[in-house]
Amino acid sequence: MNSNNIIQSKLQNISGKIKQETEQRLCDLYINHLMQISDHILDHNLTASEINELLYQEAEKIRHQSYENNA
Repeated sequence: MNSNNIIQSKLQNISGKIKQETEQRLCDLYINHLMQISDHILDHNLTASEINELLYQEAEKIRHQSYENNA
């Protein structure tokens, strides 16, 4: 194996680790956000209609943030 292949292999390993750590952190953030929404629902005794509206608004926020990040 030449040095270029070794370097490329190491870079791929590092890239894979970074991707895995990033995905785990995003998952943790998403879990925390869902727990906050759940707490809000319970604390305010929201109706099904209010929960639906809250979830819709949260989905729109995520969609908007995604568009901003990809612009």
